[in-house]
Order: sequence, then C-alpha cells, then structure tokens
Amino acid sequence: MRLTSLSIANHSRVTDFRIDVRRHLVLVGTNESGKSSILRCLDLVLGKSTADLYATVTAADIREPQLPFTIAVELENDGMHTCMRFEAALDADGETVHISRTMGDDGHVVTAADLARIGWVYLSDSFPSNRETQHEIVGELLETVQLEQEEAVFEAVVDQYARLLHSSPALLALRKRIADALTSALPMRCNPNNLMFVPGSKLNRNPFSDVHLQLRMHGKQRGLWEQSGGLRSIYTVALYDLLDEHVHIVGVDEPETHLHPTSQRNLARLLKEGASQKILATHSPDIIGEFEPDQIVVVRANGGVVQPRRDFLSEDDKLLLHMWVRDRLEPLTAEHVIVVEGVTDRALVEHCANVTGRNLDAHGVVLLEAGGCREMPAWQRVFGEHGFRVPLTQLVDEDAQVDLAHQYHVRAGELESKLVFVSHVDLEAEYIRALGVDLAYEALSQSNLFRPAETKSLRTARQQGTLNESMLADFCRMRANKTRAVLAVLPRISAKRARRIDSVQRLLTSVIGLA
Repeated sequence: MRLTSLSIANHSRVTDFRIDVRRHLVLVGTNESGKSSILRCLDLVLGKSTADLYATVTAADIREPQLPFTIAVELENDGMHTCMRFEAALDADGETVHISRTMGDDGHVVTAADLARIGWVYLSDSFPSNRETQHEIVGELLETVQLEQEEAVFEAVVDQYARLLHSSPALLALRKRIADALTSALPMRCNPNNLMFVPGSKLNRNPFSDVHLQLRMHGKQRGLWEQSGGLRSIYTVALYDLLDEHVHIVGVDEPETHLHPTSQRNLARLLKEGASQKILATHSPDIIGEFEPDQIVVVRANGGVVQPRRDFLSEDDKLLLHMWVRDRLEPLTAEHVIVVEGVTDRALVEHCANVTGRNLDAHGVVLLEAGGCREMPAWQRVFGEHGFRVPLTQLVDEDAQVDLAHQYHVRAGELESKLVFVSHVDLEAEYIRALGVDLAYEALSQSNLFRPAETKSLRTARQQGTLNESMLADFCRMRANKTRAVLAVLPRISAKRARRIDSVQRLLTSVIGLA
C-alpha cells in the first residue's frame, strides 16, 4: 500500500494544495509553516478512529466556516488505486462539527478493517518517549512469531506460573488481606480462595503478554526503550520496518530530535531504505540530503506548498544539491536566494549588504556560493520554475557573461533581465576601483594577512609612481591572494564605498531596494 497523492483544502493552518506523493515525502519548512499540521491531517484520514476524530477536530481547524475542511488522498496497492476523503463541516451554530470519512468508488464509510489494511502509523515529535508506542511495537513483532510445536511448551510454562501464583504462601497472605478488606466493604464475607492472581499471558491466551525487549550494551542489560531519546528514535523506526506486513506508510514528525548529526544520517538511511513509505517533517539537512530531490516538498508559511517536477535534476545536479543541502537548509525556505561564484564574492556581498543597512537575514535572503560560474545553470534548475521556485539572483564575472547569455537565450547586455548581474571585469576590479589606489594599497600593505615579501612588488611600484588599479586588482585576484585580499580590504569598505561597487549595488537594490 502506497500513498500517491494528497490534497488539503480550507484548513486553518495550511494553505490549500495538491501534491503527488512519490516513493517517500519529505516536508521542509520553517517553524509554524504547517509541516506538522500536514502530518496530522494525514493521521485524520488514514489513522484515527471515528471517536478520536470527533475528539480531535474542532471549529478552530476550519478556515472558512461556511465551507468544509477536506483532505483527499489516493492510495495504490498492487496497481489498484482507491481514493479516501475526509470532510469536516460546521453546523449553523458555528461550533458543532460534522465529520465524514469515506473511501472507494462506492463512497463507503471507512471501517477499522479498512484502516488496518492501509497500515498507517504516525510517530509524533514525542514518539521517542511514548511508552504506549514502544509496547505496541514489541507486541506486534511478537504476534508475527509462529510457535508451532513450541506452543505446548509455552502453555505448560504459563500453567506452571499460574499454579505458582496460587500456591505461594506470600501471595496467600496478600489474598487474605484483600479478602478482609473486601469483607468490610461488602454485605458478605469474601473467601480468600475465591481471589486469584492470574498471569496476563493466561488471560490473553498469549504467552508473550507483557514481554519486554532488552539490549545488552557495554556489559549492561537494559530495556530497549531505556536508552537515550535519540537511540529510541532509531530503534522505533528500525522495528516498524520489520512489520512490513502490517505497516505500509509511516509518518514521522522531526525524527532528528535528540540525535547527533552522524546518527541523523544513519536514521535517514533507515528511513529511506526501509520497506514502508515514509512521510517526514524535518529541519535536518542530514536527513533531507539522503532523499531524492523530487521527494522534497517545501512548506512556506505564507506561500503555500511547493513541489518540484519529477526528475527535475540531472544526476550531476543531484550530486551538487546533495553536497550543498548537507550543510544548509535555509535556501529551500528563503524569500530570495543570491548565488555568487565563490567564498570571496560571498564575503564581499554580505559585507556590503550589512554596511548599507540591508542585512540579508532580516530580509529572508540567503547567499550561496556556486563553486564557480560553470555551476550557475544548475542552481537555476534547482530554484527555477521546475524546481523549488525560489526567486534567484546571480552575480558573475565578465568572463562568464557570454556563456550565460547563450544559456538564457539573451544578449550579454540583457542578462540583468534574467536577474544575472555582471562584475566588470570582476569583483576585484570593482572593489579596487571603489577604494581607490591609495586606500587599497594601504589596506593590503598594512594587513597582517600578507608578509612584506608578498607585497614587495606593490611597494616598489608605489615608490616608482607606477602603481595603478589594474596592478592592485591583478594582485588581489591571484589564487594565493584572493581570500586574504578581500579580508584585508573589507574593514575599509564603508557604506559610501560599498555603493561604489557597481554590480553589488545594483544586485542589492534589485533584491532588497535602495539604501
């Protein structure tokens, strides 16, 4: 059984949407964006009993009182498709909620047997410490065991245990005390021989009743659920995937809670490779990075739900995204993304934004390094109309403009219409021009980042009166000097000088506005 589509309408905390559900579904978003609400909606349609539905859904869940709050899903099982629909509508009094949940072509009311066949399990963000969930997992695993010829042996042990409970002198004394207490409370005498302690395994006809699972670690044996919260999360997911006959779809809210990043990656592999379909809500880049990009859906607090097109990235693009998302998650949920070629460009743009009063974080703007101009088109695919649909602005050097113009099908001079800004000749030339020869030389020569021998050629040219902007820019763009040079000049770049760095000023004005 697999979930193949989901739509939600008129929910008070989630914008209306419809998405396909692929092998897995990974919901990503900021706090209060609605990720957990989507998981709870799935629990309403796929998991909760009718009594629990009425105990859970209130008028506060319905955005427009005159319209029903609806959840619709499509399920696939061995090539057969079926639909389920949940609907909650308000009565005229504005408080009473009427709920229906139907499925199939005939629209029959969903039964407990239907829910069991679907095999949905919802692990909320408190699941690592939920004792009821822990007990259910072990119990369900034990139910899969076929004792066959061992059954008689277990029954004999249970009978022996029951006889021991009945014949124990210590327990007989306790039964007498209980009988005396009951006699004083009842209009009749209670005989202690009419009171019996019976093992649960005999009452339930289940030799595994109240059996606990323990684990020996570091020479000590403890209950499996008495480990740390993070380990409990891993154990829970691992054991649920053993129940593949009963559990088909698992919803997990923030599975990374209490886990070290290494453990998060281990858990992510468990989630991805297990037999059941996983529906996750997470903040963890380590977990997101393990899943296919087209399985990721971004939930935006004020912009709805964004799903990329299936197979929207090439294998090379997927590798690029995988390497990036392991470090940072913010771009998927940003208001705007700026992509620059390298770390020095990033440092300069960020500094210029700060000194001109246009802090990027405050405006929901995320700054990324592409790792070179050749990677720029890949980022366009990641954030473009077939990807995660985040507004994207790029900053490149002049030597990249012809190739990019060809890829965007515009003339080089028209790249800004595609939100591509060009530094002439490059950012080194522009920031040297903004500083001027004297101030730029002073910043480089007085910096502790360069040894006197490294700036000797600049010093000689200055003494000879031949030092110019071109020579300084050449020095700054040398591979060995590039990062140190920008760090040396940043303290000298005031708001006034930052506005003279033409390509950066135009870019920031386009993204944030004038300052």
